[in-house]
Amino acid sequence: MHIGQQDNVFLLATACTALIGGGLMVGGFILRFGRGFGDFVTYARKDNDFLQLERLDMIFGLFIAAAGVLVLSFFVALLATFRKNKFLLKTYCGIIALMIIVQLVDGLLAFQYSDSIKTLADDDVLFESLNKTIKGINNNKPADDTDSQFWLHTQKVFSCCGVRSYEDYGSYKNNNEALKNLNCFTPDYKVGCEKQIRSRISQDSQYLGVSSMAVLVVEIIASFMGGYRAYHLSYED
Repeated sequence: MHIGQQDNVFLLATACTALIGGGLMVGGFILRFGRGFGDFVTYARKDNDFLQLERLDMIFGLFIAAAGVLVLSFFVALLATFRKNKFLLKTYCGIIALMIIVQLVDGLLAFQYSDSIKTLADDDVLFESLNKTIKGINNNKPADDTDSQFWLHTQKVFSCCGVRSYEDYGSYKNNNEALKNLNCFTPDYKVGCEKQIRSRISQDSQYLGVSSMAVLVVEIIASFMGGYRAYHLSYED
């Protein structure tokens, strides 16, 4: 089957879209589960989910689903091109158009969540949880409850100590053994977890938002080229 120049350009655009989709999937999984963030999310959700991480999971789910569809849509475009099938080309355009809407919504949700994390990671909520952890300390060891487990994993993942610093541990602030058992280590004594949590989640949300918006440009081009090719096939028939 002869492939013309228009077909080559179209396939190149769809291949770029698929590669971007694959890259976004890998990047999304690294952000969601890499660098210990997966464990942090697990324990944060158990601790009343005050960060509303279900919203982040929804944004991540839409992001991965859209990226996966971009990869799969390449094979639709490939089949449509080799068979010169107008219906498949129109189907491809429809899929991309739907993904444009999905990623636009996902991007807006990601930016909105990034802004709201500043109020969700509130000092009062974090101090309340930390105070429960302090009360549960026995023989310089943390209790095996939800709050203690949250702080154990948070301080380990984010390399931080307390809400604002190690001084938040009150009578235990100079107890190296107790702090060490809470994964609060010397180099990180003055690094507060509040700032680290906000920064990490905000950055990850912004990445999802920017990536969703950026890929729209490639999708719009690919959709336009698919429609243009289907239009010309009508005349070639």
